[in-house]
Amino acid sequence: MLPWDTEYENRFLETPEVLKLIDKAIEQKKGISLARFGIGEITYLSYETSPILVENFQRYEQYAGVTLSKEEVRARLNGALKATSLAGLISQKKLPFWAERTKQVLMGLSFSPEKVCSAWVMHDLVRRENLWSWLEGKKVVLVGRRSLEAVPVFQENGIEIIKAMNLEGFHEIDNVKSKMHHMEEEWDVVLISAGIPATVLAPEVAKLTGKVAIDFGHALDMLLDGNDYKHSKLVERWMDERNEK
Repeated sequence: MLPWDTEYENRFLETPEVLKLIDKAIEQKKGISLARFGIGEITYLSYETSPILVENFQRYEQYAGVTLSKEEVRARLNGALKATSLAGLISQKKLPFWAERTKQVLMGLSFSPEKVCSAWVMHDLVRRENLWSWLEGKKVVLVGRRSLEAVPVFQENGIEIIKAMNLEGFHEIDNVKSKMHHMEEEWDVVLISAGIPATVLAPEVAKLTGKVAIDFGHALDMLLDGNDYKHSKLVERWMDERNEK
């Protein structure tokens, strides 16, 4: 643990360095987690000092998997921030307002993660088109709303998918953890794309299984939607489908 610092970006690991850390953990058969703290996560971590941010986020709550109280979500994210092996944080260059909020959160907790990288490190991996070569030879599990949809895309690119399972909210975390813990099949990496619960689940799965757990986020949507990927369109489509049920 380090004292909180407002210059965490100076310690950002680049994408190749992050991958090297993960590969080393696989080689040594050690658990490692990447949890990303983007806008949604920082919103809830700021709840006590800036409740207006949570109020403004309410229209996205269900889409983002928020099925607990604001206080519970904040507590779970606080635990994830302190437990994760590697924390993805917001950079000043990308989103200055949210980078400042991140720094306020760290100051309030008197804490800063030891290893940090960009919150969009997995997006960068997809944009660079290096994901498939990095995953080659690894046994992969997919978790999240679009995991089943993603299976053929991974398989078409030569990646072995061991299992895919859904996760719609915090209320399903324990069930997914249990399934991961009791899987008979061998696996190396789990990619979790499940909104805010993914941030919490990644370090918990890594600790429970001793394997690699990555909060993959919208990098999965980028893979599936390609040039058509747009966050606002995803939210709108999900809400329309939900209202039709």
